[in-house]
Amino acid sequence: MLSVVTERLRAQDGPLSHRLKTALALSIRDGSLPPNRALPSERDMAEVLGVSRSTLRGCLKDLADEGLVQTRHGAGTVVVGQIPKALSRHSGFTEDARARGLVPSSDILSLTIGPVGADTALRTGMPLGSDVLTLVRLRRADGEALSYESVTVPVWAVGADFDGKGSLYDRMDAFGTRPKRMLQTLEAVSPPADIAQLLGISSSSPVLRIAQVGYGPDGKAVEDAVSWYRGDKYKYVGELEG
Repeated sequence: MLSVVTERLRAQDGPLSHRLKTALALSIRDGSLPPNRALPSERDMAEVLGVSRSTLRGCLKDLADEGLVQTRHGAGTVVVGQIPKALSRHSGFTEDARARGLVPSSDILSLTIGPVGADTALRTGMPLGSDVLTLVRLRRADGEALSYESVTVPVWAVGADFDGKGSLYDRMDAFGTRPKRMLQTLEAVSPPADIAQLLGISSSSPVLRIAQVGYGPDGKAVEDAVSWYRGDKYKYVGELEG
C-alpha cells in the first residue's frame, strides 16, 4: 500500500517533511492510496517510510487540513481523496456521495414556487408564466459542506410538495422526468464571498462552477442549475477517443 509513496519520497529532493507530504498527496490524488481506506498506524507508516512519527504526524495534519484524509472514530486515519465526476455520465450529488461511501445531506437555504423568470425562460425555453420551483441548498457529505447549489425545475416535473431534502433526481425518477440530455459548462473560479463562507473555504480557494440545462425524455427543459463545488474535493474524469 505504501510502496508508491516510498518511491516518490525517495525520488524527490528537498526537506523531508515537504517530500513526504508531496508523496502522500500525489498518491491520494491518483488513487494509489484508495479512498475510504484506513492508513496503517502511525508507528507502522513511519517505520515503512523511514521517517519519524512526529514528521509523519505533521504531514497527516496538513493533509487533513486540505481535506485529503480525516480521522474517523474506530478506523484511524482514512483517505478521503477527491470525488470523481464522470464527464461521460451525468450523476447527482447524492449519487456521487453514496458511491464513495459517504452520507449525503442538505441544508435548505430557500425554496420558492412562482412564475419562471425571463432569464431562465430565455435560456431553457420554459414557457413564460409557467410555475417553477427554485431550490437553493448547501450540499454535505458526512456533514462536511462540499457544494452550493441553485436549481430551478418546472413544478410539474417534481410536484409542488417536494421539500428539497432528498435527492432531486430520485424525485424526478419517480415522476419520469429525470434529465436524459445535459448541456453543461464548467469553469474554475474564485467563489463569491457568501458562498465561500458557507463552504468553509477562503474566497481565494478555487471552486468548480457548473452551469447546466437538463432536458427530459420528451426533449423539454426540466432543469436549470448552477453549482459551486469545492475544488479540493472534486475532480472531473473523462475518456476521449480520437
